[in-house]
Amino acid sequence: MNQTSEQDELLFCSEEDESADSPAGGSPWKVLVVDDDEEVHVLTRLVLRDLVFEGRPLQLLSARSGIQAREVLTSEPNIALVLLDVVMESDDAGLQLVKYIRRELHNDAVRIILRTGQPGHAPEQEVILKYDINDYKEKTELTLQKLLTAVVSSLRSYKYIEQVVQLNQELEIKVQQRTKELQKANAKLQRTVQALQEGEEAGKRIQFKLLPASDTHINGIDFAHILLPSEFMSGDFVDYFAIDDRYVGFYLADVSGHGVSSAFVTVYLKRFISNMLEQYRRGEEQSVLDPAAVLTALNCALLAENLGKHIAIFYAVIDRQNNQCRYINGGIFPWPLLIQHERAEFVESRGTPVGLFDFSQYQSAECHLAEAFQLYLFSDGVLEIMTEKTLEAKMAALHACVKAPVKDLQDLAGRLGISESMSLPDDLAMLAVTR
Repeated sequence: MNQTSEQDELLFCSEEDESADSPAGGSPWKVLVVDDDEEVHVLTRLVLRDLVFEGRPLQLLSARSGIQAREVLTSEPNIALVLLDVVMESDDAGLQLVKYIRRELHNDAVRIILRTGQPGHAPEQEVILKYDINDYKEKTELTLQKLLTAVVSSLRSYKYIEQVVQLNQELEIKVQQRTKELQKANAKLQRTVQALQEGEEAGKRIQFKLLPASDTHINGIDFAHILLPSEFMSGDFVDYFAIDDRYVGFYLADVSGHGVSSAFVTVYLKRFISNMLEQYRRGEEQSVLDPAAVLTALNCALLAENLGKHIAIFYAVIDRQNNQCRYINGGIFPWPLLIQHERAEFVESRGTPVGLFDFSQYQSAECHLAEAFQLYLFSDGVLEIMTEKTLEAKMAALHACVKAPVKDLQDLAGRLGISESMSLPDDLAMLAVTR
C-alpha cells in the first residue's frame, strides 16, 4: 500500500477517520460487489475498506446474485463501479446484468469490471467484443495491488464521466434558458414588426387619402393616375387641382429614396402647394400660377427644413383661355410624352431637383395645347421595370407604346407591362392629362 503514488491521490485511513473525512472530502464513491462467493465479499472489503480516492472514501455495497444486483442498482443512485462475477445463479448471470445496466437502465456512466473464476464460461475476447464492460479480470490473477489499480482507474474514469455529464446538464440548462430568452425576444420582435407594419399600413391609408381621385374632370381637362409603391408607402406623388375657372394646375413628384421617410416628404409637398393655392384664392399671392416661382420657393423651403431629401418634380399650369401650358421640369425623367395632331413627342426640359442646391435657378417654359391632346408623365420607376438594356432603347420603347392610339392610362400601363400585383424595385407613378 505504501507504493501507491501521490498523483493518484490514493490514501488509506482507519475506520475511525473515515467518518470524519467523508463529509469534508465529499460523498463516498459507491462500489457494488456482485458475487455469490461470500469469501470474495470479505476479501474485497478487507482490501478496499480504507481506500480514499481524491478525498472521498468508498461505500461498499453487496449483492449475491444478478437479481439482487438489479434491486441495488435500481434503489441506489450514482454507483460508480460494479465488481461483477460472471457465473452466479446461472452461467451468464453477470453478462445478463451487464445488458440490463446498459440497455434497460441506460446507465453508460457506471464502470463495470468482470471478475471470473471460470474464464472458460466467458472467454475474454468474446466478452470484451460483445459486452459493454470496462475491464476483465480472472480472480486468480487479481492480486491486492492489481485490484487497487483497477478500482482507482475505474473511479478516475467515472469522475471524468461525471464531470462531462454535469457540464452537459449545465449546458442544457443554459441552452434552455437561452432558448426561452430567444423565444421571448423573437415574440417581442414579432410584435414590433407587426406594430411597424400596422403603422406603415395606416401611413399608406393616410397618404393615399391625400391623392386626388383618379379619372377626375376639372374645368374641361381629364386627369387619371397610377401610383404603385415599392414598399407600403410611396415616395412618388401626383396632384391636380382647379386654381380658378381659368387655370388648372398639376404635378408629378419623385422624392429621393423610397419608403416611410420619402412618403413623409410627399405630405410636406402636398401641404406646401396647397398653402400657395390658398394664398392665391385669398388674393394674397399669385406664385402658384408661375411654375418657376413654385419650384424656387419649394427649393428654399426644403433647404431650410434640412430634411435630407430632394424632390424631382414636374409642375405645370394650363391656361384654358389661350390653350397654353406653362411648365417646369425639376429633374423628372423620362420626359413627359405629349400626343397631339397625331404626333407623339417628348417634352424635353432639364432642371435641377428641388432641395438639392441653394444656387439652383428655375425658369418656366410654355407650349401650346391643341383642342385634343394627351400628356403622359412618368416617374423613373417606369424605367426600372422595362426590359430593354440601354436607356436609349427604353426611351424608344416608351415612345413606341403611343404610336397606336392610346385609349387611356390603363391601356398605356398594360402596354408597358405594369400591373398592381407586380413587385417593384422602385416606386412608380404615372399621370395622364387629356382633353
